[in-house]
Amino acid sequence: MGDEDLLRGLEIPTGELILEFLIGSGYTSEVYKGLWTRHDNTVVAIKQITEDAQMRSEQQLAFVREMSVLTQVRHENLVQLYGVCLDSRPLRIVTEYCGGGAVFELLHNSPIDLVYPQQIKMCRDVARAMNYLHTFNPMIIHRDLKSLNLLLDKPVTGLDLPLVKVCDFGVAKFQVQAGNWGQMTNQAGTKHWMAPEMWTGSTYDEKVDVFSYAMVIYEIICREVPFEEEEPADVGKYTVAGIRPDMDAVPPDCPPELIAVMQACWAQDPSERPSFADVLQRIESLRL
Repeated sequence: MGDEDLLRGLEIPTGELILEFLIGSGYTSEVYKGLWTRHDNTVVAIKQITEDAQMRSEQQLAFVREMSVLTQVRHENLVQLYGVCLDSRPLRIVTEYCGGGAVFELLHNSPIDLVYPQQIKMCRDVARAMNYLHTFNPMIIHRDLKSLNLLLDKPVTGLDLPLVKVCDFGVAKFQVQAGNWGQMTNQAGTKHWMAPEMWTGSTYDEKVDVFSYAMVIYEIICREVPFEEEEPADVGKYTVAGIRPDMDAVPPDCPPELIAVMQACWAQDPSERPSFADVLQRIESLRL
C-alpha cells in the first residue's frame, strides 16, 4: 500500500466534525468532545495538535503510517482510533470518546473511595490491553504507560466496576522483526513511570511497558504518583539506582498477590520482569 492510500484510508474531512467543548489540554495538544456527523453524530474525542507543535511533512507521514497499524488494532481495553483530519490545520486525530475521563483524575483528584474489586479490575483491564499489544503482529510497545493515558469508559460512581482503556500511542514503537526493535529513543516516556533502561540508553525492549505497569499498579492501590515528592529530574537517579516507590504507602489489607505482581514487574533487570501473558494470568486469578 502506498503513502497516498494510507492517507486516504485514514482521513476524515474536517467538515464532518463538530467541536463541542474542551475536555483536556497538554503541551502539544488540546482534546475536545465532538460529533462525527457522517456517522450519525457519533460522539468522539478530537485531539487537536497545537500550531507550534505541527509536524513537518516527513514526520506527519511517519505518524500516519503508525496510525495505519493502529487502525487494525481492536480490543475492548484500547481506545479506538477512527482517523485523522489532514485537509486543514491544525492536525486533528479522532478517537472513541470515553466519558469517565483519565484514571489519573479518579485516583488523585476524586473523593470516591475505591474498593479492591474495582482496583483489581482496573489493573486487569490494563494488563489485557498490554498483553494484546505485546502479542500483536508486529509487536507494539506503548512506551508511555501511565494513569494519564488510561481512560474510563464512563464515570465511576459507587461500587460499579470500571472499564479502563489504554490510549495515546504517540510514542508507540513497532517491532521491526522478531528480537529487533531498530533504533530506540532514549527517555521516550514520562519520568515517574519510566523504566531504568530508558534513562541510561537506547537499547531496551517491551519490558519497559511492564515496568511502567508496576508504577500504574502502585498508583491504583496507593493513590499516589510514584516518587510524588521527588523532583522529576531526580526520579531517574533513584530508578537507575534500584530505588522504588515507598512501600509504606501500600494499604495493609492490599491483596498480597497484587503486591507480588507489582514488585515482579518493577525488577531492575528487564529479563526478570514477567511477560504480560504471565501478569494477566496472575491478575485474573484474583477475585473481584
